[in-house]
Amino acid sequence: MSKRILVEIRDGRREIALLDEKRLLAFYEDAGGGIEAEQIYLGAVDRIVKGMEACFVRLGGESMGFLPFAECKEKPRSGDKLLVQVKKPPIGDKAPYLTADVSLAGRYALLTPLTPRCAVSKKITEEAERERLLNTAQRLAPSGMGLVMRTESAQAAETDMAADVKELLSQWLEVAKKRKNASVPCLLRGREDALLRLLRDEHGDISEILANAPDRLPPVPLPVRACENPFDLYAIRSKLEKSLQRKVWLDCGGYLIIDKTEALTVIDVNSGKFTGGKSGTEDTFLRLNLEAAKEIARLARLRNMGGILIIDFVDMQSEDSRAAVQTALEEALRDDPVKTVVHGFTSLGLMEMTRKKN
Repeated sequence: MSKRILVEIRDGRREIALLDEKRLLAFYEDAGGGIEAEQIYLGAVDRIVKGMEACFVRLGGESMGFLPFAECKEKPRSGDKLLVQVKKPPIGDKAPYLTADVSLAGRYALLTPLTPRCAVSKKITEEAERERLLNTAQRLAPSGMGLVMRTESAQAAETDMAADVKELLSQWLEVAKKRKNASVPCLLRGREDALLRLLRDEHGDISEILANAPDRLPPVPLPVRACENPFDLYAIRSKLEKSLQRKVWLDCGGYLIIDKTEALTVIDVNSGKFTGGKSGTEDTFLRLNLEAAKEIARLARLRNMGGILIIDFVDMQSEDSRAAVQTALEEALRDDPVKTVVHGFTSLGLMEMTRKKN
């Protein structure tokens, strides 16, 4: 295990960095009470927009969420009280995207307390294991509820999965209890603590946690080593600044240009200073694109890119080369806890992928 977590708490603000050797993989800071994905609200339907087959839901104060009818079991009416969950946080002027299909995520399973369905992550492809997990989900699902077995459940012991489901059920019962006496609108459940969520998503791959204030952290399953300036020790702010630029250099001398638009994110791969030595043109471009694919996967997580991503790799003539680049991108995205789908090269030679907004 080579990954480590660094935590700095200063002036009431907490920042968290995830490192793999010297590579910065993720960075989080306390959002300060804003609307975030996974939050659960008891909201009130403010107005119906028939032409959009959707409604707007009051979440508190001036905040409104957008709820398509497709995300509800029954079509809501103006004034209805609704239990909703933030599926996508607000982006620019866009309201947060809501769902009435509430779910709670654990290490091994996703509990769907209002929808009695059982399923297995598509990332688990071995048929015998899929069948085992589906049977396990059907046994462990609380009455009237559903379970989706996450990727980490592959090869996991049933006792561990049962403990996970028990904890998720306890969390849901707490939400249900708060709902009984809650005024409308109100926040019933905030997003899981960022540090605990990171530990869960990394599936036990963390070797150590360094923090400048260990006594101010939530209980964690690893020993925490005190360090006065963990970010300075690993040059986190410098790494973050370079990773958030429009132009990001690759180790080989090539670079990426990243432009975010309202509809999608465009990433252009450029050869820059990379010449490839004595390699032929095709091999040179393949090596450049392979490094770019790994870096794009890292940046997608670090910069929390969401929605449609279009990547313009340096043009290659060989179908084998294109397949190698697509495979490299898929492999590099495998550790991303957020759902990503690589759709492949378009007829224009552009790589298309999607990533859920986290």
